[in-house]
Amino acid sequence: MFAASEASEDVVVGAAKREQSLGNVASAVTVVSADRIRRFGYRTIGEAVAAVAGTYLVDNRLSYSIGIRGLQIPGDFNTRILVLVDGASINEAWGAFAGVGFDAIVGIDEVARIEVIRGPVSSVYGTNAFFGIINIVTRNASDSPRAWGRTGVHSIQGTVSGAGFALGGLDRQLRGVVSFMDRFGESELVLPDGGDTQRDADGSRSYSAGVIGSYDGTFGQIRASRFNRQSPFAPYDVFVGLGGRPYDQVNKHVFVEGGHTRVLSKRASATGRAYANLYSFADRSPPADPVLENELDTTGRARTFGAEVRGRYEIVLPDRLGVTAGAELSNNRTRSTAFEAISPDTLIADTPKKFNLGAVYTELDGQPLPWLGFTGGLRLDIHSALEDKLSPRAALFISKPERYGSKLLYAEGFRNPSGFEAFFQDGSDFIADPENLRAETIRSFETVAWVKSSGLSTRVSAFYWDAADIIEASPAPSDPDLQQFQNVTRYVSRGLEAEASYRDSRGWYGFAGGAIAQVGIEIGGALSFGEVTNAPLLTASGGVSTPRIGNVFHVSLEGILLGPRPTRPAVDATASPDAPAWLGINLTLYAPRIRIFEVTAGIRNLIGTRDLMPTPPDYDRSDPATVIPRVPGEGREIYVKVGYSY
Repeated sequence: MFAASEASEDVVVGAAKREQSLGNVASAVTVVSADRIRRFGYRTIGEAVAAVAGTYLVDNRLSYSIGIRGLQIPGDFNTRILVLVDGASINEAWGAFAGVGFDAIVGIDEVARIEVIRGPVSSVYGTNAFFGIINIVTRNASDSPRAWGRTGVHSIQGTVSGAGFALGGLDRQLRGVVSFMDRFGESELVLPDGGDTQRDADGSRSYSAGVIGSYDGTFGQIRASRFNRQSPFAPYDVFVGLGGRPYDQVNKHVFVEGGHTRVLSKRASATGRAYANLYSFADRSPPADPVLENELDTTGRARTFGAEVRGRYEIVLPDRLGVTAGAELSNNRTRSTAFEAISPDTLIADTPKKFNLGAVYTELDGQPLPWLGFTGGLRLDIHSALEDKLSPRAALFISKPERYGSKLLYAEGFRNPSGFEAFFQDGSDFIADPENLRAETIRSFETVAWVKSSGLSTRVSAFYWDAADIIEASPAPSDPDLQQFQNVTRYVSRGLEAEASYRDSRGWYGFAGGAIAQVGIEIGGALSFGEVTNAPLLTASGGVSTPRIGNVFHVSLEGILLGPRPTRPAVDATASPDAPAWLGINLTLYAPRIRIFEVTAGIRNLIGTRDLMPTPPDYDRSDPATVIPRVPGEGREIYVKVGYSY
């Protein structure tokens, strides 16, 4: 187990669409192994990523979003992070959304490892690979039991269950998986800042399923998910007082991919794939005045059909000089609607949109000397309705292989407005202005030093990110009572990040990491630091896991620290309180085998102190007296999970 886990944490696939070692990848990367996931009892992708240096998880009671190096813009549903499943992007075309919590299209029980790739990688993937990439690598049939099932009871999340099967081996396999969550919720919550204080609607339910197969280079996957969330803290002036209906949203997602990889010679290989990404969103917003107004329903839909071809040629063997090149094309259709629930046949707004995306990219990598390597890449993206963008990336590596080294990294990235940002309008709260929206851009400079020795791996990074033309919802110039997505500002994140992990043959495992990220916002042409919403100066995490005690179970203790974060100013210009510093302690007992069962028991947020998270701007009420700058995170949660496999 020690050797296998260590090896799985040293290989990265998502940064360049091919296998690379951590020392030769043109990004700062952390790999979370399946062993770490099991030992620390992570229940979602987001929980696993939140314990990685420089990242943090935000659950604003609507969705689960990842922040990286102090940047997580409230109201962003992971639109600036590219989420991959076995290398395939699952961000959809309407809102660019990708779930990482219980709303994910992949359940945690299927995961072999998670690659957290920091910084822009638009030179390979194009839009959405802006602040980083999360590549979810699922278990191969050769590493999976023939059949398995797990079920757990959680004091807040309710019942969480999964089951699956696997047939075949590495090159010829068929796998299937299903998962289900039915959240109990918290019966009573209290808002710390104004407005009605009692809420009793906190339910959630999710389903996901997938079938994955491969046969001598031919591969395919079909995945589907449905996530329903009822929010006790609702946006858009909705009414959620005692006895009122909760804000209710439903996400449905289907992803289909098929393709073939062929080794053409010792030097050359090629891959072709086709995919479909289908998504729908629907919500119901209770009215601000339930006597005079009707409930407003809005929907969003996206249909993407695309194809990609790519190849790699080793100019000089072995691994001395190689070139990767590819092309991608997709057709996208989005549609947004809004109507009053009392008369669903009468549309208030209906906005269909069609657009095509095309791209070509190439990357050259080489190792001219045993201690010297380089990577250079470029991608051109062409958008039929919005901006075309050119994205470069370059890296220089100086190292003693497998011992120590350093990297100098430069990259540029972009994110075009999603269909929701560019075209959505509902006749009530939002108005669109696609003609004046530009793509967001980011430039990244980073230097990395790393060392490996006797089970200990360490990394230190110094980084500078400059993100311009950031798109946020703000009062429309034509009508300040309506919201409109606009290019409103520029953010700069600069700082230091460090992490370390340790394993030994006895079964001890430990990790620690953190980041100091100064985040600035451009105001009047000058950068102002320390005032950016939801941008903690300090994030840190660490954990330790014992060998099997009595040869039965591991004991794992984990801590996650978030520094204070500003909330946005109140509507009446009165300063809003900061979200205070928060420390979360998680304790897990994991027994890989008790007779024929696998058992996990744990307590999350052992201290019980709630994180008071900054809310998205759409929580503002028309009445300044009821502005809600913070919502409480979850309290202490106890859970037990039992699994069986053969």
